[in-house]
Amino acid sequence: MLFSILILLVAIHVMRKCASSFDIAASYLTRGLGEGIKGPTINAVASSLPELLISSMFLFYFKDIKGFSAGYGTIIGSSAFNIALIPVISFVYLYITKGKEKVFQINKTIVKQDVFFLLGSIFILSLGFFIGVNFYLASLLILFYFIYIFYVLKTRVGKRDDGAIFYKKFIKNHNLKLSDKIIHVEAGSFLSSLFNFKLFRIFFQGKVNNFTSTLVVLISVCIIGGSCYFLVHATENISHILGVNLFFGAFIIAAIASSIPDTIFSVQDAKNNKFIDSFSNAYGSNIFDICIGIGLPVLVYSSIYGPINMNMPIERIGWIGDYVLGGNLFMWSLLILFFFTALVSLVYYKRNLTLKSAVLIFLLYLSFIITLLIF
Repeated sequence: MLFSILILLVAIHVMRKCASSFDIAASYLTRGLGEGIKGPTINAVASSLPELLISSMFLFYFKDIKGFSAGYGTIIGSSAFNIALIPVISFVYLYITKGKEKVFQINKTIVKQDVFFLLGSIFILSLGFFIGVNFYLASLLILFYFIYIFYVLKTRVGKRDDGAIFYKKFIKNHNLKLSDKIIHVEAGSFLSSLFNFKLFRIFFQGKVNNFTSTLVVLISVCIIGGSCYFLVHATENISHILGVNLFFGAFIIAAIASSIPDTIFSVQDAKNNKFIDSFSNAYGSNIFDICIGIGLPVLVYSSIYGPINMNMPIERIGWIGDYVLGGNLFMWSLLILFFFTALVSLVYYKRNLTLKSAVLIFLLYLSFIITLLIF
């Protein structure tokens, strides 16, 4: 038990630190994108890599409904965490660092746009209850995600900084330095860089440019993928020791762990006064999680092994007993997530994020967890 917890904590640490290096690289490579685009696209994809990789590893490790249920549980739990707690955590950061008078300004237009696509992705996933979890369902989810990306790129032409202004903000926001017209990550000992996974320092002497940023993105993906592999095994062991079904273990443990990069990106954007990106990252991450985090693994799996058998009961492990994910749990969890998403989005739309609304959303999140556990 203690060893599994240690592995889990190490995996979380590695993902968190790699997310920081990925953020620097992604910010540099996407310096031409306006505010409101980077959040739901680049940041959402980057920060949701753990969910995608965890979902894939669960499915291909178990190769049955048990693996799908664990990946599905990770996505559902992460989606609730993202939409409720990420904006709240970002607000709390501003509340503590910039005074009680600070209010997290929410773009109502983005709420209306993104909640439509998020609820739409949940609806499409629910079709799996009727048509099965197969190649066709996965294709619909992936197609819907690309429609969302096309819409974002077409409608959100945010304000762009010119070259000089961008580099000035980029260096300040990421604690970098400029020397001989070359951007560098702050120097430190090699051991410190290794422990904190400062990939630019470890591999490229701290230099930040198009070439090094591209390689850091690829290296980060590989390292995060390796961390997810150990996180999957740790989650399985902890769930078994606690006597709970793997679905609920993934729903709580893997979901929260995989949401850490999302939280880091949003807090970083809030810190840099990019409130639109900070908020839209939560919605963009959820749309990516459901459409790609579930759709892509199912697409590959069903192409190789055929559709997932949703009528095979999961083994009895603990207090939740036997159930069939393709039956009540699959449909009820999506219905609960659908109404939870709509309710939280209504709070965001009706008011800006203040201390009172932050507490309300946190209570809604706890209600979501308790309701799903009861069902």
